[in-house]
Parts: sequence; C-alpha cells; structure tokens
Amino acid sequence: MQKLFFLSLFFGATLFSSCTNTNQSAESTEVTVAAASENAEVYLINAKTPIRWLGKKLTGEHYGTITTSGGKLLVQDGALSGGQFELDMNSITVLDLKDPDKNADLLDHLKSDDFFATATHPQGQFEITGVEAFTAPDEKGNTHFISGNLTLKGIVQGIRFPALVLLSEDKIQAKATFSIDRTLWDIRYRSGKFFPELGDKVINDQIGITLDVEATKG
Repeated sequence: MQKLFFLSLFFGATLFSSCTNTNQSAESTEVTVAAASENAEVYLINAKTPIRWLGKKLTGEHYGTITTSGGKLLVQDGALSGGQFELDMNSITVLDLKDPDKNADLLDHLKSDDFFATATHPQGQFEITGVEAFTAPDEKGNTHFISGNLTLKGIVQGIRFPALVLLSEDKIQAKATFSIDRTLWDIRYRSGKFFPELGDKVINDQIGITLDVEATKG
C-alpha cells in the first residue's frame, strides 16, 4: 500500500545570498549522532543531482549548481527516519556569466580558500540525525523539521530546518529552501561581521540553500 508523506528536505544553494535574502534561516543546533535505523528501507538518491545556488551582494548576483556524488534516504515504519548525501564541491558551476574568462575567474575563487577550499576539502556532506512531524502543514506546506549535521571545509555544524517530502512505495521526492550562516564554516570572505569597513562590497553571511532531490528504492 502506498503512503504519502510530505516533508521538506533540501540542499541546493545560494552560496552568497543577499542582504535582502528572504529564505528562512536554518536553526543552529548541537552536532549529534544519527540514531541507528534497524531494518530501514533504503532509497538511493539519484546520482549527480544538481543543487542550485544563488549568490547575492549589494551590487549584483550570481547563480549556478553543485551536484551530489552519492547518498540515500532511510524509511522506517512508513516514515522518513534518516539518510545522508555527499556534495562534490569541485562540481560547482556558474551559469549566469557567459564570458569564459569571467566565469573561470569566479569558479577559481569559489574553489579557493576564500570560500570552499576544494583542493583540501573536495567533499561536503549532510547527515540526517532527526525527523519531527508537524501536527499540520505550515503556511508554506512544510510538514516536518529535519535536523542534521552539515559538513563544509571539514567543519561539522548542526542545523534544523522545515521541509516537504512525497514518499511512495518506490520513490521519494524531497524539496526545501532555507539559509545558513556561512561564517560558521569559516567562510568569512567579505563578511560584514568580520570586516565592517567593506561598505557596499559586503557579501551577506547567509547562504541560501535549495534542494530538489529524487531517491528510488534500492
């Protein structure tokens, strides 16, 4: 028998996000260990799922994608119970810059130590550590809170955010939109928190993340 559950999960991404970012900010939480999911059903996240990012500053914006390099979601007793996925940080693309030289310059900068340090930290990861169902969907249609550990640049931080997931017998579709404070992962480039003298050259600390993933039963 098919069961439908709505949950919102997500990873995709405004990397720099603007000072007027309206994405709901994820709550910072303690880093915790994921509970064991005995006899859980495994749903494999489709390989190379693109995660979209949008970065804004006072004087403009850029956008592109990052892709997953593997992952799974776990279902137990008819409900999402856990899971994890990896991010290929070297897969970052910039889609708005059509000039090849400018595009390459921005890509190099995103991969540098100013941002994601992909030479030394080529993989990011998100691991689900908790799932809480709402008694009723919120005004945006979210039905669960997702808690988990997000790793970027080798730094692990706990986050919690609302999400929506459609679960059937053989597939899960999951979506979510939220933002995180990039400085918690030591991404301080042009942060007004650390460099208040930058004026209109500031890049907002909030990174907007948007995820739209599909996982099929393994």
